[in-house]
Amino acid sequence: MSEETIIITDPDSDRYHTFGYISWWKQEVVRNATVMVIGAGALGNEVLKNLALMGIGNLLICDFDTIEDSNLSRSVLFRTTDNGRRKVDAAATAVKELNPDVNVMAWHGDINFEMGLGVFRHVDAIVGCLDNREARLSINRFSWAIQKPWIDGAIQELMGIVRVFWPGQGACYECTLTDQDYQIIGLRYSCPLLARQNLLQGKVPTTPTSASIVAAFQTQEALKIIHGMEVQPGKAIMINGLTNDIYTTEYPEKKGCLSHSVLDPIIELPEAHSNSTTLQELLAIARTKLGNEAILEFDGEIVTGMYCPTCDKEEPIFKKMARLYENEATCPMCNGRRDMRLTHRVTGDEPYLTRTLAQMDLPALAIIRGRNGSKHAYFELTGDKETFFSFA
Repeated sequence: MSEETIIITDPDSDRYHTFGYISWWKQEVVRNATVMVIGAGALGNEVLKNLALMGIGNLLICDFDTIEDSNLSRSVLFRTTDNGRRKVDAAATAVKELNPDVNVMAWHGDINFEMGLGVFRHVDAIVGCLDNREARLSINRFSWAIQKPWIDGAIQELMGIVRVFWPGQGACYECTLTDQDYQIIGLRYSCPLLARQNLLQGKVPTTPTSASIVAAFQTQEALKIIHGMEVQPGKAIMINGLTNDIYTTEYPEKKGCLSHSVLDPIIELPEAHSNSTTLQELLAIARTKLGNEAILEFDGEIVTGMYCPTCDKEEPIFKKMARLYENEATCPMCNGRRDMRLTHRVTGDEPYLTRTLAQMDLPALAIIRGRNGSKHAYFELTGDKETFFSFA
């Protein structure tokens, strides 16, 4: 029976000295890992703090929000002087102060529509610290699409829940959703599917204690995934702070779940970049791989323009429909309702083929489907990898 050698370092010169006593702990694995933390609120603060203390090599912090005074009672990384700052920037600064060894990257944006799917492929663990169903559903579908596990955490008052969802191993997040959950998610959108700009979002009451407890479990699950250790996908750790009960429950896998869709095959394109590769060039690559009749297909509708029938004026837009607000459908000249010019594919006949992928609102490391009849492939803009993952 072989035994692994445990290396004990000098406690005066190695801040990770104590971890060396843990039989399975590999500091080199931790140092080389890249972890994406989505959400930099109360939960995200605690997860980031834990990961930083343990020396995770690269942290990608994702959030779209800014700091307000009410965040200060629950967020260990924020200070009074951070009021008004982007959460990702304040969190990144605090993480570097906590542990200068850690490389940090702050990404400010809407995870639902503004991050390339390829980003999820190139991290070692995904930790969701979110406060809404829509973002969880998006991450869950991304996770299944590229076959990567993710760790979900949620808190309310003194309650908490931690779940690992692993594609192909038990239930996923969408398997747990009820009809009421779908109705709540659907409230964000109006009839033409333009985002409701002023929809009042309900606030979930939380405490720093529940955030600490749930984040600790999430961090441990991330560490186990990084080390290749066993986790329990499709199950939930339920934490009741009122009664001090902690128990595990298992979700049934839903047949026909809409999240259970896999992108296969994914072809990496090291020469393709969102800011420089044009539609025409990507279409040519797709036709080289799939045949001369291949087309490109996007994962959602892109608004190429807005047309006002009253003014007979058209404005070029080139933005994902899901990222537009209702007021953008109003004509600035006559206040009338404008019609959207939509597309979800590129056939080669479009007048805008020389536009870059970024000019079509496709982000760095996006994955675009190419199809020729029954043949298809998914093309990743892998050329963006080096510039996107620019950790400071």
